[in-house]
Amino acid sequence: MSDSPPDSTARRTIMLRLALIAGAALLVLAFACCFLVNEAEHVIVLRFGKPLRTVAQPGLHFRLPVPLEHLVRIDRRLQHAEIRISESLTRDQRNVIVPVFFTWRVHEALTFHTAVRDFEPARQKLDALITSARNTVLGRHDFADLVGDERAGASIPALEKEILTLAAPDALKQLGIDLTTTGITQIQLPEANTESVFRRMRAERKREATQYRAEGRAKAAEMKAETDKQASFLIADAKRQAEEMRGKAEAEAAAIYAAAHGKDPAFYRFLRELQSLRTVVDKNTTVVLDTSVAPFHWLKVKEGDGNPVKPVESQPASSPAPIETAP
Repeated sequence: MSDSPPDSTARRTIMLRLALIAGAALLVLAFACCFLVNEAEHVIVLRFGKPLRTVAQPGLHFRLPVPLEHLVRIDRRLQHAEIRISESLTRDQRNVIVPVFFTWRVHEALTFHTAVRDFEPARQKLDALITSARNTVLGRHDFADLVGDERAGASIPALEKEILTLAAPDALKQLGIDLTTTGITQIQLPEANTESVFRRMRAERKREATQYRAEGRAKAAEMKAETDKQASFLIADAKRQAEEMRGKAEAEAAAIYAAAHGKDPAFYRFLRELQSLRTVVDKNTTVVLDTSVAPFHWLKVKEGDGNPVKPVESQPASSPAPIETAP
């Protein structure tokens, strides 16, 4: 009777220890059978070294413990790289150096793991694919398409799109990689060909400039001829209108003169004679004429007190009197 309490305490202690051991074992088993997948990775589950499934959904997932199943984590974030520098030939047999950059990410983790397993071999494979695509695209275009106006031929963005279109299907099929972007960083020439290319470019630009100048001169001559034609037409029309207006004015003046002559012929004749005299004689004119001849008889007059001016009787024609006008 006195030994029972110690036995009961010992059993409780043993049970507690067993519970702790079982809990620890379950915890270890849980850690061994559970794994987390984040948003920036793919996880491949391998059973006895062979791919079993691919997990791309972020969260908590289960698997068999380690020696049965292993995990391979593959980064699926966007990657950036450039191909190796090498020469290419254009369609017109020009050597050019066209570096190309590319961006990519793992799209099919199982294909990627089977083909290359790691990122460095993947970059090497992509380098070969994109280099081949670049050489193929450049072989379809002349050198002028790379450096000329995009309206005259292919543009750089169009070449980049062609390279991407050619390389992307093979990258996805062979490597499980989604090739998102390809871009040309610069266009270089081998040093041995630079001077000859520049000479040819200068000759080409000079030829184009000469052609543009000739077209400009022809256009200017055409515009000048058209302008001269319009100017001649306008001048002729203006002269015609001026002649019409001058004829109308002269006709009106003649009608006025005729009306004035009809009303007072003597006064009209007197005014006309004064106008003639004003036209012929000014303040600096010295004339020697017969004052008996109109209209010069008005130059020799006498004034009476309150009487109108009358012409003086003319001297004989044999002895004309010199007349000098006052200033």
